[in-house]
Amino acid sequence: MKTVLACLGLALALTGCSQMQQVFSSNEPKKLETQAGQATALLTLTWLAAEPDDAKVSLVLRGPQGEQVLTAEEGDEVRSPNGPNVAGKRFLLNLVPGRYQLMHVQGSWHTDEGGRSRTQPMWLPLGQTFSVQAGEVVYLGNVNVALDFTPSVSVSNQAGRDFYDLVMSKTANELSNIQVRLPQAGNLPYGS
Repeated sequence: MKTVLACLGLALALTGCSQMQQVFSSNEPKKLETQAGQATALLTLTWLAAEPDDAKVSLVLRGPQGEQVLTAEEGDEVRSPNGPNVAGKRFLLNLVPGRYQLMHVQGSWHTDEGGRSRTQPMWLPLGQTFSVQAGEVVYLGNVNVALDFTPSVSVSNQAGRDFYDLVMSKTANELSNIQVRLPQAGNLPYGS
């Protein structure tokens, strides 16, 4: 009797595992969803540096509920379909409807000068703005920072790469509800 019960238990466990595997490997469309009364925004933060593994970059986003800091650091990567992965991080943000501003980027990287390791800080204003409405799913682009002795920042449409990273993470596999909406140049938040 114990053997029969053990076999029955094993059969039920294997059936459960099989069903779980079907759920995770199904090809059913999976879209990014918004929470009630909010919007969802997709954004990547990447960097270029001589030693990308020794870098850290943060983006400050200001909106109706204050500021939030998005940080990417050593070990973070955005998967790329056409070549090596890129140092950086993909963010999915739940935002309340309203107007937002990409305030500034800040970060650091390490250099070796004369046998001494130094941390080089960086800070650059952005001033890019965008708005979202409840129920929207938007792609805001890629904020890329060049970490060197003449740092720079740019915002560009890298949807092909960023959507690939999203699909490979199994977060979504049906992207038709995502609107591409790059932030627009606005007033610099810290004066000119």
